[in-house]
Amino acid sequence: MLMLSTAVSLAGETNGAWIHGVYTGGSPELVVTAEADAWQRATTMAENTPNAFVLVGSGLSMHPLYRTGTILVLRKLAYSELKRGQTVLYRNKQQKIVAHLLVAKVRDGWRVQGLNNMTHDMEAVSPDNFVGIVIAAFRPDTTERPMQLVAVREGAKFGSPGR
Repeated sequence: MLMLSTAVSLAGETNGAWIHGVYTGGSPELVVTAEADAWQRATTMAENTPNAFVLVGSGLSMHPLYRTGTILVLRKLAYSELKRGQTVLYRNKQQKIVAHLLVAKVRDGWRVQGLNNMTHDMEAVSPDNFVGIVIAAFRPDTTERPMQLVAVREGAKFGSPGR
């Protein structure tokens, strides 16, 4: 029973620079802001930072640090400047761009891992497949959207459109 409660505790861990037992201290914290502000801040930062660009993240592997729809500002830098805990983008052997955390420097490069993945990626990040690091992350605040009215007749049931 104690092991089960420990596992549940770790599953929800977002303790400072560690999430799910993975060091994230080199990755920027997520800033939640209005959608227009998120885009403005991201593009302004990219325009004013050498070798920077903006991408929108998707997928589950980096939750809870970055969720689908997070606007990421990335920067290309020298491979030798990489540090454990940074979120990096790399191109895998299937030519897909992946954003994961640097967890360990090894003989053939850097081991990376998504926060929701049980183990590190089998492919190392090397100078040949390294794309850049995340230097800022903005998530549009979806709570500011107006509520949608879907039924107006007295006695009608409320629900999602199409139900």
